[in-house]
Amino acid sequence: MNQRLPRILDRSAYTVGWLCVLPTEVTASRMFLDEEYAPPPRQLRDETGYIVGRMGNHYVVIAFPLVLSTGSVAIAHTVVDLTRTFYNIRFGLMIGIGGGAPSAPHPTNALNDIHLGDVVVSQPSELHGGVLQYDKGRWTGDGKFEIRSYLARPPRILLGAVALLQSNHQLGYGQMMEYLQFATTKASKLGARGFSFPGRGLDRLYKPSHPHKGKEGSDCSACGNSALLRRHERRSENPAVHYGIIASGNAVMRSVAHRDHLRDAWGIKCFEMEAAGLGNELPCLVIRGISDYSDNHKNDSWQPYAALVAAAYAKDLLRVVQP
Repeated sequence: MNQRLPRILDRSAYTVGWLCVLPTEVTASRMFLDEEYAPPPRQLRDETGYIVGRMGNHYVVIAFPLVLSTGSVAIAHTVVDLTRTFYNIRFGLMIGIGGGAPSAPHPTNALNDIHLGDVVVSQPSELHGGVLQYDKGRWTGDGKFEIRSYLARPPRILLGAVALLQSNHQLGYGQMMEYLQFATTKASKLGARGFSFPGRGLDRLYKPSHPHKGKEGSDCSACGNSALLRRHERRSENPAVHYGIIASGNAVMRSVAHRDHLRDAWGIKCFEMEAAGLGNELPCLVIRGISDYSDNHKNDSWQPYAALVAAAYAKDLLRVVQP
C-alpha cells in the first residue's frame, strides 16, 4: 500500500480534488493513497503543488498552495489552478484541521460532545450549503451582525455518500478506524512525529471564564485542573463524527464569547480559516479534524492526529462513492 509508481497518468484520469493547506494536512492525506504516481507536467502559471495517485477506486489529486499561507485567498488560488490543470475533477474534498465549538457537556453520552480528535463534516441546511463565512455580512439597524455569505451545497453524489456512510458507521460497517490504525502505524514506522493519538490527558476543555496561562500557543501545564469542565469520559480512543455547520473566516477564532455566540445563533460545530475561499467554483464537502476548542488555550499538539482522522473519514467516504 502507498507505493510510488513511475508511471504518469493523463490529467483527464483524475476526478477527485483533495484540498489541503498546511504541510501537516498534506502529509496526513498522503498516507492514505493506495498508490502514488508521478504528477503530470506542470501547466504554465500553475502555482499549486500536486500529489496524485489512487485511493480505492478513485484517482485523486491532493492539491495544496506552494507558498504557505492561510485564509480564504490561499485556497481560492488553489481551486483555480486545480480545476484548470485537472479538468475532469467531479467534486472536491477539503481536508484538514479546525477548532471545535463545544456545547455544554451531554448528561449521559460522551460521544455527543465534541472532543479533540473528533471529525466535523459540513452538512447543508434549508438555508445554506453547510459552510458559512462568519466574518462577511452586514450590520442591521438594531446593531446586530447578519451573516450573508454561504457556500453552495455539496453535489448530490457526496450528500448521498455521506448519508450512507453515517448509517454504515452506526451499524459498525465503516472502515474509518481500520484506515486510521494503518496510517498511524505507517507514520510511526516512517518516523513521522505527532500522528499518534495524543491521549485523553491532553484533551482539556476549560470553563469560558478561565483564560490561558503562559505564552500564546504553549501547553496548558500552568492552567491547572480546577477550571476544567467535567464531561463523561470516552471509553475508547476512537473519534466521533459530528455533522453540522462549519464556520469559516480569515482570522483564528480564540474568543470564547464570540465562539459561543455564533455557536448558539447558528448551531456551528467547527471554526476554520480556508473553506470560504472555495467559492462556488468546485462543488465541495468540508471535513475537519478537531485540534482545539477555538479558545485561547489552543496549541499545535493535536494537529497532526486531527488531520489524520479527517483524512481517514474522507477515504472511508470515497469507498462508498461510485467511481
